[in-house]
Amino acid sequence: SPEVFADMCAASDVSGIGETKPQVDVTTLCDLVRKFRGGLAEGSEVTLTANLIQADAQTRELFQAYKADDVVNFRLVMVGVSPEEFFAFSASILGWTVNPPVGDKATMVFTLKITGEVVWVYT
Repeated sequence: SPEVFADMCAASDVSGIGETKPQVDVTTLCDLVRKFRGGLAEGSEVTLTANLIQADAQTRELFQAYKADDVVNFRLVMVGVSPEEFFAFSASILGWTVNPPVGDKATMVFTLKITGEVVWVYT
């Protein structure tokens, strides 16, 4: 059965997702100038900030995924477009921090590392 995704309403900020490719030097002895090509793509690190809400199941699930060293599947959905478009990716949780309340809110920040490719799904 297909995986079910839910909105993470506690999220207040997400850094950009993406991939980068290193340059690989493929110059040969017969070339008159250096030649390069893109290497294997690597997923970026993503910072996910969530309001720390008591008993919020999703932040607890991310915390437990960190503890278990699990890979978690995500979708970044483009809101208000038809047909539906989203970016799908998997990530390991590298770290987390809790920022104590300043004023009236506390936040929990997760650092994710994309593993595998980012897929842009559109129909």
